[in-house]
Amino acid sequence: MDLAFQLILRARDSRVLAPDLAQRRAWSRTLALAAMGQPLVAHGLADTHGHLLVVCDRQQAGRLARGLGRTLHACLQPEIEWEPVRLSPVRDQAHLANAFAYVLGQLDHHGLRTLDPYLDGTALPDLVGLRPLGTWMAAQVRRHLPRVGREGLLGRLGVDPWSIPTRELSALAEAVAAAAGQPCALGRNPLLFEARMAGVALAREGFEAVAVGEALGLTDRAVRRLSTGQPSAAMRRAVEGQWAWRSREVCGGRSGSL
Repeated sequence: MDLAFQLILRARDSRVLAPDLAQRRAWSRTLALAAMGQPLVAHGLADTHGHLLVVCDRQQAGRLARGLGRTLHACLQPEIEWEPVRLSPVRDQAHLANAFAYVLGQLDHHGLRTLDPYLDGTALPDLVGLRPLGTWMAAQVRRHLPRVGREGLLGRLGVDPWSIPTRELSALAEAVAAAAGQPCALGRNPLLFEARMAGVALAREGFEAVAVGEALGLTDRAVRRLSTGQPSAAMRRAVEGQWAWRSREVCGGRSGSL
């Protein structure tokens, strides 16, 4: 009996499935919501195809392929025709460990890391706490891949974001959006509201309210209102890590940095 399955998704014409950052985040956000409670341990979107790794039998994998395939199709490119989801069996525990690394490493495997430098279209941000919506996958990994530790996951990320000391205001809005899995920092989504709350709380530790509002596209009144809220510890940590990671790419010597 097979231990697990890779689900491989592709359009019939092999076009790029998620040609922009908003769609790559939509891929991850959709999976975090649609696959919750299912045995998904990893996912990774390359350019023309995406992989999901599920630890279950062939029958359940087939159901997931149909359900998640339809959901991702509708989310990303409903106007095009997709191939039926292909199922690739995983035979044993060693194969599962290799498949886990392969699915998470799709961008590096295909030389596409510059397409998605912050890995928004993979499960890695969920697994290390940079995107709270999908952190439930970490429990699945601990259950089925107990030898996968946090240090190993950060190694795949290429950095420990929380170890970076710089905080650049120009990176704050993207950090908020990424932590919520949304295209931008503005919008009415409840998780995005919490991420903005966390961003304001973190930024107000070193910056004036006016500057924080400008960075997030918010009025002074909105900043004051967000300052009274209490984001979850998970969201605060996610925004903190996303902010530090993105701040590293901005010139640390200019004004507006901590």
